[in-house]
Amino acid sequence: MRNVKKKIAFVVWTLADMGGSERVVYDIVRNLGKNRYSSIVVGFEDGPFRALYENLGIKTYCISKSKKIDADFVKQFRGILADEQVKIVNPHHFSPLVYSFLATRFTHIKLIYTEHSRWQLEQLPPVKKVANRLMLGNVEGVVAISEQIEDYYLKNLRIPKNRVHLIPNGIDVEAFRNARSDGLREKLGIGPNETVIGVVANIRPEKNLKLLVSAFSDLAKEHGNTVLVIAGQDFMNGELHSFASRSGILDQVLFLGRREDVPGLLRLFDIFCLPSKYEGMPLTVLEAMAAGVPVVGADVLGINEVVRHSENGLLFRPDDRESLIACLLCLIRDDSLRRRFSLSGKAFVEKMYSLERTIRQYEELFSAL
Repeated sequence: MRNVKKKIAFVVWTLADMGGSERVVYDIVRNLGKNRYSSIVVGFEDGPFRALYENLGIKTYCISKSKKIDADFVKQFRGILADEQVKIVNPHHFSPLVYSFLATRFTHIKLIYTEHSRWQLEQLPPVKKVANRLMLGNVEGVVAISEQIEDYYLKNLRIPKNRVHLIPNGIDVEAFRNARSDGLREKLGIGPNETVIGVVANIRPEKNLKLLVSAFSDLAKEHGNTVLVIAGQDFMNGELHSFASRSGILDQVLFLGRREDVPGLLRLFDIFCLPSKYEGMPLTVLEAMAAGVPVVGADVLGINEVVRHSENGLLFRPDDRESLIACLLCLIRDDSLRRRFSLSGKAFVEKMYSLERTIRQYEELFSAL
């Protein structure tokens, strides 16, 4: 008998940016077992990352809304699902859930929803919270990418436990463990004896990178041989760069923009620091750990699930400049502590957050439907 593949539609809001959730979808799509599943991707905003999927041979659709409630948009979406004979739809985040829910009503298509941020769920307006509860009461299953989101599903939304699936986002551990910097330090003009504090994150208000720059401005006065490296696309129109300039430390801060060589770049870092106001499952923290870089993070949702204070990294009080400075100084001054966190971080990620484990869990979920 011919093996019939299950076709899955992965739904994301944008193809213009590759944030954490978009990267997760990309990793799932390119690693699902090709003998059992075929995939399409549906986005609601077109952009350059559409080509990534198309280069994999993945059919990718972009449909755009013309108004807030757009019946034609839903009809077009529904038509794509029917024409492609999709069996499972997997939207990521709330807005893709809304339109996936409407497009699959009164069909035989199974709906599995993946949420990436407990904070965003908690910040939904009351009307959307009610809508979210109603929709999630009528889907085949929900994926929690962290224990904190799982807890919210079970306790706040009271979704039955048999429909809640904990599947932490994973990373390609080998890619980061075996990466090489290949002369990158010299290319960036970083001296051989300079201590590198770095972060890989898009420059957005919620990443709170202004706090890191502010803390670094004080730290640099005492430790002149330190460099701050910020790698990520700027969505704040140069505001952070201007702040670094006003702080008098621009010559010690490197703004690298979006990078395609993150595994090699992480090999330059002596300390990785993520000061976000909130996170879902911070992939960049996991990547830093896999690369053996000790991590300092804000004690907020998402980060404090993967950084265990004094076990595999350090946590500082949210939005607390002095607490952040103290953590950074602690690691700058203590080589043995950095080595300990390097080893414990790598072991933690390899055990709990490998991409292979994530793909296996998604395949098991999809095969059960």
